[in-house]
Amino acid sequence: MKKKYWLYSLFAVLLAVAVFTVINRKTGTFKGNESQFAVKDTASINIIEIKSQKNAVILDRIQDHWMVNRIYSADNKKVTRLLMVISRLQVSAPVPAAIRDEVRNKMAKQGKRVAVMTDRNSQHIILMYQDTSRVQTTYMMLGESDQPFRVEIPGYMGRNLAGLFVEEEGYWRDNSIFRLSEDEIISIKRYNSIQPGGSFYLVIAGDSKYKLFNYPDSTEIKDFDPGQVRQYLSYFESVSFESFLSDKEKLDQPALRQNKPENIITIKDSRNNVIKVETFPLYDFVHKKQSGPDLNRLIVVINDKDVVIARYIELDPIIKDIGYFLEKEKNNLYN
Repeated sequence: MKKKYWLYSLFAVLLAVAVFTVINRKTGTFKGNESQFAVKDTASINIIEIKSQKNAVILDRIQDHWMVNRIYSADNKKVTRLLMVISRLQVSAPVPAAIRDEVRNKMAKQGKRVAVMTDRNSQHIILMYQDTSRVQTTYMMLGESDQPFRVEIPGYMGRNLAGLFVEEEGYWRDNSIFRLSEDEIISIKRYNSIQPGGSFYLVIAGDSKYKLFNYPDSTEIKDFDPGQVRQYLSYFESVSFESFLSDKEKLDQPALRQNKPENIITIKDSRNNVIKVETFPLYDFVHKKQSGPDLNRLIVVINDKDVVIARYIELDPIIKDIGYFLEKEKNNLYN
């Protein structure tokens, strides 16, 4: 009797396992470590490195600020979104054995490698590949593993998770041209090539003390309005650009080819950094034919390197002539 009871119990257990397996296969769910690709404690993440066959970028947390390739300030909103993605990665199913080798091979040749480093000196390596030929899904594999998985983000309808891990430097950069407070500015030079007489050199001596000179002849101007200077300096707290200009777009712009900027603004800050900004007219092209200059946007070259497009409304407050600082009755001499 006991033996018969034991057989009934064994049968019941096997039946339960079989039912569980069938249900799992039907639902396509994965009951292992579903969060193995996620880093839940994003506050502990210090470095995120994203590599593909063509590009690589490093996002580095320095105190409460993120840097791109340890040179440029990062767009904190984009980094915050990436951290949320990393914290919510979830396995949906293992890759079937029939295509496992194919997926691993494509990961190695076409995929991306993401390394996440935390303040506990741990390194979390994820290899990923976006399958666009079969099911539009993202496959991921831990660096120390050989088992790839299909991965999703609960509640996110997009299928290309690998596309959220952008390896291009320009995507992550903060789009600031200037982000300086008054106490961070030591001097400003503004040269106007169209009306050179309006050019000036402004020195900030501290404690709301300023010196103003004609530029480039260095004649000091004694009679100016300090309130106007303070107002002008406040405009440098937030000046942003719209987008980067591609290499092809640069070649199409006649003002860039001639290298004759309309304005040159050079700022020295309290850390002895020098930021030079040159502005050029932006020409539109309709059916590959050049039309007139864009009245709402300008080309901006930052430190002879970055070539971007900025809205005129962003730049207008800092493109002032020397007359802006003078007593009202003298403004007409420079307008």
